[in-house]
Amino acid sequence: MDQRSFEEAVRSSWAVRESQAAKKLLSGRADTGGRGAVTGGAHLDAMTELLARAFRDAGFPPDSVRCKSGIELPGYFRPTKKWDLVVFHEGELVAAIELKSHVGPSFGNNFNNRAEEAIGTAVDLRQAYDHGLLGRLRPWLGYLLLLEEAPSSLRKGKPRSGGFPIDPAFADTSYLDRYVILCQRLRNAGLYDATCLITSAREADAPIRQPDPEIGFATFHGAIMARLEEIGVLPPRRN
Repeated sequence: MDQRSFEEAVRSSWAVRESQAAKKLLSGRADTGGRGAVTGGAHLDAMTELLARAFRDAGFPPDSVRCKSGIELPGYFRPTKKWDLVVFHEGELVAAIELKSHVGPSFGNNFNNRAEEAIGTAVDLRQAYDHGLLGRLRPWLGYLLLLEEAPSSLRKGKPRSGGFPIDPAFADTSYLDRYVILCQRLRNAGLYDATCLITSAREADAPIRQPDPEIGFATFHGAIMARLEEIGVLPPRRN
Protein backbone atom coordinates (compact mmCIF):
# COMPACT_ATOMS: atom_id res chain seq x y z
CA MET A 1 0.00 0.00 0.00
CA ASP A 2 1.60 3.26 -1.13
CA GLN A 3 2.37 6.23 1.12
CA ARG A 4 0.50 8.68 -1.09
CA SER A 5 -2.82 6.82 -0.71
CA PHE A 6 -2.32 6.68 3.04
CA GLU A 7 -1.65 10.42 3.33
CA GLU A 8 -4.60 11.28 1.09
CA ALA A 9 -6.88 9.21 3.31
CA VAL A 10 -5.68 11.04 6.43
CA ARG A 11 -6.09 14.47 4.86
CA SER A 12 -9.55 13.51 3.65
CA SER A 13 -10.62 13.16 7.27
CA TRP A 14 -9.89 16.82 7.95
CA ALA A 15 -11.53 17.98 4.72
CA VAL A 16 -14.72 16.08 5.47
CA ARG A 17 -14.78 17.38 9.04
CA GLU A 18 -14.49 20.99 7.84
CA SER A 19 -17.24 20.44 5.28
CA GLN A 20 -19.60 18.94 7.88
CA ALA A 21 -18.93 21.75 10.35
CA ALA A 22 -19.60 24.34 7.64
CA LYS A 23 -22.94 22.72 6.78
CA LYS A 24 -23.97 22.89 10.42
CA LEU A 25 -23.19 26.60 10.54
CA LEU A 26 -25.03 27.30 7.30
CA SER A 27 -28.07 25.48 8.65
CA GLY A 28 -28.10 27.88 11.60
CA ARG A 29 -27.30 25.23 14.19
CA ALA A 30 -24.50 25.99 16.62
CA ASP A 31 -21.48 23.68 16.41
CA THR A 32 -20.35 23.26 20.01
CA GLY A 33 -16.78 22.02 20.32
CA GLY A 34 -16.66 20.76 16.74
CA ARG A 35 -19.46 18.28 17.41
CA GLY A 36 -21.05 18.92 14.01
CA ALA A 37 -17.98 17.55 12.30
CA VAL A 38 -18.28 14.34 14.29
CA THR A 39 -22.00 13.70 14.28
CA GLY A 40 -22.05 14.17 10.51
CA GLY A 41 -20.05 10.95 10.17
CA ALA A 42 -18.02 9.89 7.16
CA HIS A 43 -14.81 11.65 8.18
CA LEU A 44 -12.93 8.34 8.30
CA ASP A 45 -14.53 6.87 5.19
CA ALA A 46 -11.40 7.30 3.08
CA MET A 47 -9.27 5.46 5.64
CA THR A 48 -11.89 2.72 5.93
CA GLU A 49 -11.94 2.34 2.16
CA LEU A 50 -8.15 2.16 2.06
CA LEU A 51 -8.22 -0.80 4.45
CA ALA A 52 -11.11 -2.41 2.58
CA ARG A 53 -9.09 -2.17 -0.62
CA ALA A 54 -6.27 -4.13 1.01
CA PHE A 55 -8.62 -7.09 1.49
CA ARG A 56 -10.08 -6.78 -2.00
CA ASP A 57 -6.61 -6.58 -3.54
CA ALA A 58 -5.71 -9.74 -1.64
CA GLY A 59 -8.50 -11.59 -3.41
CA PHE A 60 -11.62 -11.16 -1.32
CA PRO A 61 -14.74 -10.51 -3.44
CA PRO A 62 -16.31 -7.06 -2.95
CA ASP A 63 -19.42 -8.43 -1.23
CA SER A 64 -17.24 -10.08 1.43
CA VAL A 65 -15.71 -6.74 2.47
CA ARG A 66 -18.33 -4.54 4.06
CA CYS A 67 -17.76 -1.03 5.28
CA LYS A 68 -20.61 1.25 4.20
CA SER A 69 -22.37 2.43 7.39
CA GLY A 70 -20.85 -0.48 9.31
CA ILE A 71 -22.04 -3.99 10.00
CA GLU A 72 -23.54 -5.17 13.28
CA LEU A 73 -21.90 -8.20 14.89
CA PRO A 74 -23.12 -10.17 17.90
CA GLY A 75 -21.80 -9.21 21.31
CA TYR A 76 -21.75 -11.02 24.62
CA PHE A 77 -22.44 -8.19 27.07
CA ARG A 78 -24.83 -6.48 24.62
CA PRO A 79 -26.89 -7.85 21.72
CA THR A 80 -24.89 -6.31 18.87
CA LYS A 81 -22.17 -3.78 18.06
CA LYS A 82 -21.69 -1.97 14.76
CA TRP A 83 -18.12 -2.27 13.41
CA ASP A 84 -16.67 0.06 10.79
CA LEU A 85 -15.17 -2.64 8.58
CA VAL A 86 -15.91 -6.38 8.57
CA VAL A 87 -14.61 -9.09 6.26
CA PHE A 88 -16.18 -12.51 5.64
CA HIS A 89 -14.95 -15.61 3.84
CA GLU A 90 -17.16 -18.62 3.17
CA GLY A 91 -19.57 -17.59 5.90
CA GLU A 92 -16.85 -17.03 8.52
CA LEU A 93 -15.95 -13.70 10.09
CA VAL A 94 -12.33 -13.10 9.08
CA ALA A 95 -11.70 -9.60 10.43
CA ALA A 96 -13.36 -6.67 12.16
CA ILE A 97 -11.79 -3.22 12.39
CA GLU A 98 -12.79 -0.21 14.47
CA LEU A 99 -11.71 3.29 13.37
CA LYS A 100 -11.85 6.28 15.69
CA SER A 101 -10.61 9.85 15.87
CA HIS A 102 -9.98 12.25 18.73
CA VAL A 103 -10.07 15.94 17.95
CA GLY A 104 -9.90 18.82 20.42
CA PRO A 105 -10.63 20.79 22.40
CA SER A 106 -11.85 18.18 24.92
CA PHE A 107 -8.87 15.86 25.13
CA GLY A 108 -9.08 15.50 28.90
CA ASN A 109 -12.81 14.75 28.91
CA ASN A 110 -12.69 12.23 26.09
CA PHE A 111 -9.49 10.24 26.48
CA ASN A 112 -11.01 7.88 29.06
CA ASN A 113 -14.11 7.51 26.89
CA ARG A 114 -11.99 6.45 23.92
CA ALA A 115 -10.00 4.03 26.07
CA GLU A 116 -13.14 2.47 27.56
CA GLU A 117 -14.70 2.11 24.10
CA ALA A 118 -11.62 0.41 22.70
CA ILE A 119 -11.26 -2.00 25.60
CA GLY A 120 -14.95 -2.81 25.87
CA THR A 121 -15.47 -3.33 22.16
CA ALA A 122 -12.67 -5.89 21.96
CA VAL A 123 -13.64 -7.72 25.15
CA ASP A 124 -17.26 -7.94 24.02
CA LEU A 125 -16.42 -9.50 20.66
CA ARG A 126 -13.77 -11.83 22.10
CA GLN A 127 -16.34 -13.10 24.60
CA ALA A 128 -18.94 -13.50 21.87
CA TYR A 129 -16.49 -15.68 19.97
CA ASP A 130 -15.59 -17.69 23.07
CA HIS A 131 -19.29 -18.38 23.65
CA GLY A 132 -19.84 -19.70 20.16
CA LEU A 133 -21.64 -16.71 18.63
CA LEU A 134 -19.22 -16.05 15.78
CA GLY A 135 -18.42 -19.38 14.16
CA ARG A 136 -15.31 -21.51 14.30
CA LEU A 137 -12.70 -19.00 13.11
CA ARG A 138 -11.21 -16.62 15.67
CA PRO A 139 -11.61 -13.21 14.01
CA TRP A 140 -8.70 -10.83 13.54
CA LEU A 141 -9.43 -7.53 15.30
CA GLY A 142 -7.90 -4.18 14.46
CA TYR A 143 -8.12 -0.70 16.00
CA LEU A 144 -7.05 2.54 14.29
CA LEU A 145 -7.07 6.00 15.86
CA LEU A 146 -6.41 9.40 14.29
CA LEU A 147 -5.40 11.98 16.92
CA GLU A 148 -5.25 15.72 16.38
CA GLU A 149 -1.87 17.30 17.09
CA ALA A 150 -2.69 20.39 19.15
CA PRO A 151 -1.08 22.16 22.11
CA SER A 152 -3.47 20.48 24.56
CA SER A 153 -2.90 16.99 23.15
CA LEU A 154 0.89 17.39 23.23
CA ARG A 155 1.25 19.13 26.60
CA LYS A 156 2.60 16.87 29.33
CA GLY A 157 0.99 16.61 32.73
CA LYS A 158 0.56 14.42 35.78
CA PRO A 159 -2.59 12.28 35.86
CA ARG A 160 -4.65 12.62 39.03
CA SER A 161 -4.85 9.63 41.34
CA GLY A 162 -7.45 8.67 43.91
CA GLY A 163 -4.89 7.58 46.46
CA PHE A 164 -3.20 4.59 44.86
CA PRO A 165 -0.03 5.12 42.83
CA ILE A 166 -0.52 5.14 39.08
CA ASP A 167 1.51 3.06 36.64
CA PRO A 168 4.87 4.89 36.28
CA ALA A 169 4.51 4.64 32.49
CA PHE A 170 1.82 7.33 32.68
CA ALA A 171 3.80 9.80 34.80
CA ASP A 172 4.41 13.18 33.13
CA THR A 173 2.68 12.20 29.88
CA SER A 174 0.72 14.03 27.21
CA TYR A 175 -2.52 12.66 25.76
CA LEU A 176 -0.48 11.61 22.74
CA ASP A 177 1.85 9.64 25.03
CA ARG A 178 -1.13 8.00 26.71
CA TYR A 179 -2.61 6.98 23.38
CA VAL A 180 0.70 5.39 22.41
CA ILE A 181 0.64 3.37 25.63
CA LEU A 182 -3.02 2.47 25.12
CA CYS A 183 -2.49 1.22 21.57
CA GLN A 184 0.64 -0.70 22.51
CA ARG A 185 -1.08 -2.41 25.42
CA LEU A 186 -4.29 -3.17 23.53
CA ARG A 187 -2.14 -5.11 21.10
CA ASN A 188 0.22 -6.65 23.65
CA ALA A 189 -2.70 -7.86 25.77
CA GLY A 190 -4.22 -9.57 22.74
CA LEU A 191 -7.42 -7.54 22.80
CA TYR A 192 -6.62 -6.49 19.24
CA ASP A 193 -4.34 -8.28 16.83
CA ALA A 194 -2.98 -4.93 15.63
CA THR A 195 -3.45 -1.27 16.49
CA CYS A 196 -2.54 1.91 14.65
CA LEU A 197 -2.04 5.47 15.93
CA ILE A 198 -1.77 8.36 13.48
CA THR A 199 -1.41 12.04 14.38
CA SER A 200 -1.85 15.20 12.36
CA ALA A 201 -2.79 18.84 12.81
CA ARG A 202 -5.77 20.34 10.99
CA GLU A 203 -3.81 22.40 8.47
CA ALA A 204 -3.79 20.98 4.95
CA ASP A 205 0.02 20.94 4.77
CA ALA A 206 0.59 19.64 8.32
CA PRO A 207 2.87 16.60 8.56
CA ILE A 208 1.30 13.23 9.23
CA ARG A 209 3.11 11.38 11.99
CA GLN A 210 3.15 7.88 13.39
CA PRO A 211 4.67 8.06 16.89
CA ASP A 212 5.67 4.39 17.07
CA PRO A 213 6.39 2.23 13.98
CA GLU A 214 5.12 -0.84 15.85
CA ILE A 215 1.67 0.75 15.90
CA GLY A 216 2.11 2.50 12.55
CA PHE A 217 0.05 2.01 9.42
CA ALA A 218 2.58 -0.12 7.54
CA THR A 219 2.81 -2.53 10.47
CA PHE A 220 -0.97 -2.56 10.78
CA HIS A 221 -1.41 -3.41 7.11
CA GLY A 222 1.32 -6.03 7.28
CA ALA A 223 -0.34 -7.66 10.30
CA ILE A 224 -3.58 -8.03 8.36
CA MET A 225 -1.88 -9.89 5.53
CA ALA A 226 0.30 -12.00 7.83
CA ARG A 227 -2.64 -13.11 9.94
CA LEU A 228 -4.72 -14.08 6.93
CA GLU A 229 -1.86 -16.13 5.56
CA GLU A 230 -1.34 -17.77 8.94
CA ILE A 231 -4.92 -18.94 9.39
CA GLY A 232 -5.21 -20.07 5.79
CA VAL A 233 -8.21 -18.07 4.66
CA LEU A 234 -6.47 -15.79 2.18
CA PRO A 235 -8.12 -16.48 -1.19
CA PRO A 236 -5.90 -17.12 -4.21
CA ARG A 237 -4.62 -13.90 -5.73
CA ARG A 238 -6.17 -12.92 -9.03
CA ASN A 239 -3.80 -12.68 -12.02
